[in-house]
Amino acid sequence: RFFLENVRESDINPEAKKQLLSAAHDHMITFPEFQAWLIRATKVDPGLKNTFAAEHYHASIGSSHAETEHSWNKHTMSQNLRRMQYAVRGEVVIRADAMAAEGRKIIYTNIGNPHAVGQKPITYYRQVLSLCDLPPECGVDNPTVASGFPADVVERARELRAAIGDAGTGAYTNSQGIGKFRNDVAQFISARDGHISLPSNIFLTNGASSAIEFVLTGLIGGNRDAIMIPIPQYPIYSAIISRLGARQVGYYLDEDKGWAITERELEQRRTAAVERDGLDIRALTLINPGNPTGQVLSREDLEVICKFCAKHDSKHGVAT
Repeated sequence: RFFLENVRESDINPEAKKQLLSAAHDHMITFPEFQAWLIRATKVDPGLKNTFAAEHYHASIGSSHAETEHSWNKHTMSQNLRRMQYAVRGEVVIRADAMAAEGRKIIYTNIGNPHAVGQKPITYYRQVLSLCDLPPECGVDNPTVASGFPADVVERARELRAAIGDAGTGAYTNSQGIGKFRNDVAQFISARDGHISLPSNIFLTNGASSAIEFVLTGLIGGNRDAIMIPIPQYPIYSAIISRLGARQVGYYLDEDKGWAITERELEQRRTAAVERDGLDIRALTLINPGNPTGQVLSREDLEVICKFCAKHDSKHGVAT
């Protein structure tokens, strides 16, 4: 009762409080019931469910199977993880996998995965990678290497192998990535942007998702922390924010203006989050080119964002 009397409507999904009060009239609410309701009430998208996966699981174990209450279960697990939603790998994809298993032809468009739908990999990269992975006597130092690989591929592979070292690609590297590669990245950024880029500030990751998780983990410190993210967005942002126990503050892109960002939208969303909800905005996320919208932000859009962050003394940002 104390919770229901003190919780703010802005902290839960619409109708959630009404649903719980209605259920409380019928019977005494148990803690597991309240916990399950709380997960639904605080999800970013209360309509996003994984009912197909649950039905498939119960069908796989058989209706006669007696469920055992283990010490680690949906009530004792991390409730942030339980609340987390990742639509890109969610119910639609699970259902598609089941249809594919039945022999249906499925074209997956839930992620950018061009090779899966028939695009051929770029030969140069694959050839260089193969020579880096192969033992030198079977690859770059083999007398017949020129008959199987172009000269520029062999030259590049030798450069990379020298940077990697004698241990080869199977060994652990510096936690920030191989030094020579970070030097190359820093030189590229300096040449492109016209200012100094330090290799010591470069972190190489196995894709953008892990980099996003690293940055958000470092920024978020409590459940009143918030991250501003564009809407539409790539769902990994809302998923990781939920898992870390923080809040997302969505700012909507203007579709009629080519998915542009407006100062008015940013100000309104920030004001509501800070002054009404008492949140501490830790960063603003910028996705450029847009995902899933595909637009490239104009200089004017970027200036709007930079001035907004400077105005509100936001020293942090997440960009992909």
